[in-house]
Amino acid sequence: MSAIYVNSIKDKTNTRELASDSGSAWSWGSGLPSGSIVQVQHTQYGTGASETGNMTSLSIDTNYILQASGNSQTGTGILQVTITPKISGSKIWLQAHWFGEINGDKMGDFVFFFFRDTSGGSSPTKLASGVTAGSPSHGQIGISTGALSYGQNNADTTPESAFFQYFDTHGQSTSQAIVYNVGFATSNSGCTQVCTNRTVGNTGEVGVSSICAIELAP
Repeated sequence: MSAIYVNSIKDKTNTRELASDSGSAWSWGSGLPSGSIVQVQHTQYGTGASETGNMTSLSIDTNYILQASGNSQTGTGILQVTITPKISGSKIWLQAHWFGEINGDKMGDFVFFFFRDTSGGSSPTKLASGVTAGSPSHGQIGISTGALSYGQNNADTTPESAFFQYFDTHGQSTSQAIVYNVGFATSNSGCTQVCTNRTVGNTGEVGVSSICAIELAP
């Protein structure tokens, strides 16, 4: 029996294209069932010998990008992922896992969120709760805080962790790359150091952190 070759797959009405062949790769069409996974992009930080972070001299009421060192509000983060939508009107399902430690046992005054950057500029969009923080005056707006592994503070052996997610209606075209970063903020002046994949003392437990961007069909 001879082979049959096709360059597109359509539904039974022959009106909605499910996938098409560009000659070098298959691309998803607009006829995918709503919520289908179109593509997955990810960054995993912590598998190399030097993949740890130590941000210092942090200030309250400031949105930071999670980085390996310093205390920058912009730049390339260690949990950064880039995704270019394949379908117009899709959503991006963001997931992140962070392992590390905050000095002084201040996790209760600390929030994580995502940044979305579509222009490569210095003013990314913060993706977080739309509710205004109430009292105290330094309350922070985010997606989630982290979890303590032990109730008493120890700079060598009490790491913390966080898992959080967000569904982003990005509104970008299929030709525009979107860059996502993990961000954080604190409302406690005692929180001046954030370590990633290590403890503050850097002599205890070590781990792996990651970020994942999943495009969902509209």
